[in-house]
Amino acid sequence: MSKNLISLKVKCPQCDKSLMDYTHFLNAKPSIKLHIEVKGQSGVINLCSTYGCYDKVSNVELVESEIALLSCPFCKKELPSHSKCDVCGAPIVDLALEKGGKVHVCSRIGCKKHFVSFEDIHETLSEFYNEYDYGAHDTDF
Repeated sequence: MSKNLISLKVKCPQCDKSLMDYTHFLNAKPSIKLHIEVKGQSGVINLCSTYGCYDKVSNVELVESEIALLSCPFCKKELPSHSKCDVCGAPIVDLALEKGGKVHVCSRIGCKKHFVSFEDIHETLSEFYNEYDYGAHDTDF
């Protein structure tokens, strides 16, 4: 079986619109498009949607160690944060997974802390296996 990289599909946790940008690809996958504000400059950032990838492109200067304010390009609301990064202390920003769950990313530029949490791990893994064609699995979770 060839190694498939997991591309996470996310939506705004406020308005439920997809944040996937099918016009801007990073690592051959659609990117995640967000509004960003850093040190008084605002613009757009595209994040790699492949889990474990830290590639990004922005029309705003990304100042290392600064905290970025991230918001939805549709509803313009700031993305929620319910916790602090255990690596650097910056707010952890939450994005909703289209399949149920959340992607949590550190808002400090350069910090690589991110993780995924699922609402229903059994259902999500079943959908994952179907989407990435891993075949039938009779595993109990």
